[in-house]
Amino acid sequence: MKAGRILSLLLALLLLTLPLMLGSCEMLAQLLPATEPEEPFAPTVFTEVTATTFTRTYSDQLCPNEKSVYDAVLALDAGELTFSATLAEQPAICRDRAPKDEEKEALSERLGYWIGNALYAFKLDHPEYFWIDFSDFSYEYGLKSGNDGIVRLESLSVKLTAPADITDVAALTAALADATKDFSPQGTTVKEKVAYIDSYLSAHIRYELTAPHRGNLIGALVDGKCVCEGYAHAFFYLCQKSGVDAVCIPGYAKANGETEGHMWNGVFIDGVLYAVDATWNDSTHEARYLLVGSDTDGHEGTFGETHTPDMLLISGSTKSFALPQISKTAYIGN
Repeated sequence: MKAGRILSLLLALLLLTLPLMLGSCEMLAQLLPATEPEEPFAPTVFTEVTATTFTRTYSDQLCPNEKSVYDAVLALDAGELTFSATLAEQPAICRDRAPKDEEKEALSERLGYWIGNALYAFKLDHPEYFWIDFSDFSYEYGLKSGNDGIVRLESLSVKLTAPADITDVAALTAALADATKDFSPQGTTVKEKVAYIDSYLSAHIRYELTAPHRGNLIGALVDGKCVCEGYAHAFFYLCQKSGVDAVCIPGYAKANGETEGHMWNGVFIDGVLYAVDATWNDSTHEARYLLVGSDTDGHEGTFGETHTPDMLLISGSTKSFALPQISKTAYIGN
């Protein structure tokens, strides 16, 4: 058979089988799984909490990751100063590469922001953790790449410090428990309980600027010598033991022509917040500042004129917390 005829036969055969081959390819494509294009990497978008009014506690204003740190501190036993926290919204940094220095720096800054804000809220909500200096902390974190190639935060550890005058936490904790074991507020109404707590503090505390534990519960309830922060922490602590809904309020106070840092309390009654300044009640030897409002007259002007809430407690916090605002008028119930 001549070569030209053979070539013609091969071409004809190819034309006859080509539709079948194409059909087989289409069937094969239908059987094979479709390849989805990989979604572009997007860093974690974190939930932010911005509050314009105070509700019940300072922790109400924390974002999920700040609350994770807050809860980790709450789980500490007496005297413990180190903890690990698992964040509710784990940061994702990058994919299929090592993190850049600026990405790690941004993450570290954000972690410090979360920790500082959580500690600020915690100190005001839980003065019973007297062994922690909430203004001084350090932290370390680790990153890990997952099976998907995404680099995420793997670990976060925080180290706190103790105030210089706190040494034997176990002994001080036992002393605090012993000092308050027999405390029982007289009265049945919130007003009666608050009045009893205020008079109890006046009878057991002397204002002393140089006392060793002057800014915490130990100075107030164990040593009986403290400054305004100790009074406020003690009042809040005894309110908790008495079933009274209270809060600590940091800020400025103006007295004798001078303005300085101060702390007092607020007490909720029927959803309304009224002020109590146990320090000033003790110094004036009368319960003039008991469940008052911002328009209530005092010895140097109205309460609102002499008391200004402000975030003084921890200078390192960068979150703008909404601070408690008291009623304009004093409580007039029983």
